[in-house]
Amino acid sequence: MKYPIILACLIFFASSVNAQTKNDVLFFAEGPKEVQVKEVGTNLIKYTFPEESTIYSVSKHKVNKIVFASGREESFESPFLKVKGLEDADKVYITYVPQETEGLEVKGELFSKATGVTVFSSMHNVKNRSLDKMKAEAAMLGANVVLISDAQSRGNYYGNEYTPSQSTQTVLFGQAFSSEPMNVKEIQSKLDGTNYVLYQTFTLNRNDFSPKMNMSLKYDKDRVPVISQIESLVERNGKLYASTSGIRSKTNELEVISLRDGILTLMERHKNTVYNYILQTEESEFMRSVKPMLSNTQ
Repeated sequence: MKYPIILACLIFFASSVNAQTKNDVLFFAEGPKEVQVKEVGTNLIKYTFPEESTIYSVSKHKVNKIVFASGREESFESPFLKVKGLEDADKVYITYVPQETEGLEVKGELFSKATGVTVFSSMHNVKNRSLDKMKAEAAMLGANVVLISDAQSRGNYYGNEYTPSQSTQTVLFGQAFSSEPMNVKEIQSKLDGTNYVLYQTFTLNRNDFSPKMNMSLKYDKDRVPVISQIESLVERNGKLYASTSGIRSKTNELEVISLRDGILTLMERHKNTVYNYILQTEESEFMRSVKPMLSNTQ
């Protein structure tokens, strides 16, 4: 009669050991990661990998949920939204807390300045305009998160016969981040040798009031869209660069920012200006709509 009791005790002990050695699971947008969670703070989640002692930190906003070894689940609602391009600039998340950007991909430095038109300009409106310009620049860099590192403002100054008047001004400094790293290998395989038409060009100079858009679509003598080709792709430091003679750019290589629904966005930065080139590839609705026209010319 003692053997069943001893066997039950052994099974219970083995189950307890297994439960104690089971790991936690962090669920990211790119997939789950088995870890041992050390701390869930206000902004950060700290964890180690199984059988390792090095502690890593990640923004809580980048984690969808945690399934603890105990079986308990804790979910998080991230304020980081998908930003496809300049049209989604209003979705860029602004933070003044460095910890919120832990574990995010750095996209570049940001600078924005806005000045009132007259000495009667609203300081609040000028600050918002400077912030909107920073969001626009971040979106054009392929970012959806902005960390404001410094902000400088001055109010309206009414001059006199000796000193000229000055309108209100806001200057912002920051860093752009992405919470959704681009799958370079996958995009490279899709773009290698692909044909496209240059559809639109967006430019943003740091001294401009707002971004500018130009329709760049060109037609040949038969009123057929001019087709160009991605001639080469190079991966460098985790980024993908494309070369094409179909775009007159300041540099020979343009950074690939996104590829969604057959629409490719390339970016270059020259001095104080950011350029976005919107390309319609063969997988886009636009190219499919003009395919009969292209077939008639072949």
